[in-house]
Amino acid sequence: MNSPRPRTRWAGSLAVLLLAVVAPTGRGPAGVTTVPVTPAFVPVPAASPVREDFDGDGYPDLAVGDGHATVGGRQDAGRVTVLYGGPDGSSPGEGGRRAVISRATGGVPGAPVAGEGFGSRVSRGDLDADGYADLVVTTAATSDAVIVWGGPHGLSGATSVPAAVGQTGDFDGDGLLDLVLFRPGAGDGAAGTEATVWTGPVRRLGVPARSAALDPGGLAHVGVVGGATGDVDGDGRDDLVLSAHCGAGASCTYVYRSTSAGPVRTAGHRGGPAVAVGDLDGDGYADVVADVGAGAGAGAGSGPEPARRFDIAHGSAAGVGEGAVWATVTASPAPEGPGAAGADVLDAGSGAGVRLLDTDGDGCPDLVAAAPGERAGKAPLRTLSGCPAGAVPVPVHRR
Repeated sequence: MNSPRPRTRWAGSLAVLLLAVVAPTGRGPAGVTTVPVTPAFVPVPAASPVREDFDGDGYPDLAVGDGHATVGGRQDAGRVTVLYGGPDGSSPGEGGRRAVISRATGGVPGAPVAGEGFGSRVSRGDLDADGYADLVVTTAATSDAVIVWGGPHGLSGATSVPAAVGQTGDFDGDGLLDLVLFRPGAGDGAAGTEATVWTGPVRRLGVPARSAALDPGGLAHVGVVGGATGDVDGDGRDDLVLSAHCGAGASCTYVYRSTSAGPVRTAGHRGGPAVAVGDLDGDGYADVVADVGAGAGAGAGSGPEPARRFDIAHGSAAGVGEGAVWATVTASPAPEGPGAAGADVLDAGSGAGVRLLDTDGDGCPDLVAAAPGERAGKAPLRTLSGCPAGAVPVPVHRR
């Protein structure tokens, strides 16, 4: 459990299966739509929590969020497309089998609302400890996110949670996934964000084992828009990295190191409308990547789209603190355009525009990103190979 290796399971060969949608069969607290809970279920901590496998067949699955999708005639209502993994590789085309989840899906609370951005960000993992990964679908507004529950037939049924943004991770190292919920206020961060850590397991009624506030003072004047998790210091606990609006149109990145008392902020960095966490250099510690964007210092791309800049802080046994050296790399759009492996990073306009995925099958995560403001599945990708073939970083001043 205390291996320094980040426990994220990178997506490999993928196929897709049909979604079995289960109609709601009960009502939870405050009218929340739920699915039945298995009687006498006793959660069992896993050596490595299930992160990507929604149907328990042993193959990782992809969830492709598109917060800009029109659903039921309502623009930007949003949806998520699920591509289920299998032994025959991915099949995202017309002949492939997939599932689409939106507010119009049976068992999902609510109805499509214009501008809600349902699916702008997604997070995943086995929250109820039943051996199947679940999907947390968050929004671009202040409306509630939902947990869509995994099972032997895939994702079905959903429960509302009191937040717009959610991130999963094993923050206490007990082998059970936890969930951090964020409720940002309106405006450019000035209204602040209310954040709560739900310690797992999370029951399907939407009730955690326990809960506690996260950094109420530090998040009082910033608006959290997304984040990522990974073991930055190799202590067996997932650490938390957040992207936020921090006033005057600026974005900021915040790093939280997980301790026995919960996540504690250790570093802040200017820039980062989107973030990712993964072991880019193959040293066994997850690294932090902040998408800084195009502009000064980014250089010019070879095509009509400019190069994009990313700042990287490498993980270590000491974690990432205020004294960390951030380095910068740049990447230009890939001429071949987006592919299936990077599909669920392509919503850069809503803070979900960068992810670390093993796109070339070498066992190392690669940095994949979309052009800012582009819609999911439409943006040109930027890619940088990880581990031995990684781009050489250029040190920059920490801001």
